[in-house]
Amino acid sequence: MKPLRPSPLPPESYLPGGGGPRFKQIAAFVLAALLELSMLVLLASTYTETMGLISGQYLCDLPGFGGLFCVIDEDMTVSHLLAFLLAVFSVAVPMMIWSAVLDENIHEDPRAWLASPMNRVKAGMAGIVYGAVIALEVVNLYTLIAQETAPNPFGGSQDASPMMDFLAQNQGLGIFVALLIALVNTVLALLTVRASRSLIQKG
Repeated sequence: MKPLRPSPLPPESYLPGGGGPRFKQIAAFVLAALLELSMLVLLASTYTETMGLISGQYLCDLPGFGGLFCVIDEDMTVSHLLAFLLAVFSVAVPMMIWSAVLDENIHEDPRAWLASPMNRVKAGMAGIVYGAVIALEVVNLYTLIAQETAPNPFGGSQDASPMMDFLAQNQGLGIFVALLIALVNTVLALLTVRASRSLIQKG
């Protein structure tokens, strides 16, 4: 009697959808990516609203790559580019931190990971960078509040939104709103990293 030949494929490969990403993982990744994109648009729009640095310099007029920016948007200024880069920085930093946490399994035993001096340096640098992200969001929100509620130099009253007027009267609440946005950004980064990893592992 001949021995049975081992199957070259695992049993799950014969199941429907076995070995590939499931619909649940794909849907979770798409949802997380859309939420991250929404956060990126939110931060980019608020940074653009509050940043007036080099707002008169059009990217289309720059030598070299100016023609490329003309194709994208003729009215794009340097301040728009800086606002977009700051928004990418604000979104990418939490994602990179969560990715490093999951790569090195820091969440399983943080105390043992911090026992290494080099890891403490990494944690300190990550904390400084993430603190810069939070400070950027807080300063941006306060700048937006100041722009909306500042008196008009021509004598007329500026039309401020009710929410901005309320935050101007309650500045402590403004800090809470900025920290809440930073918390939402952090949670979305974790969801996106986990969804992308789950999709890759199923792929």
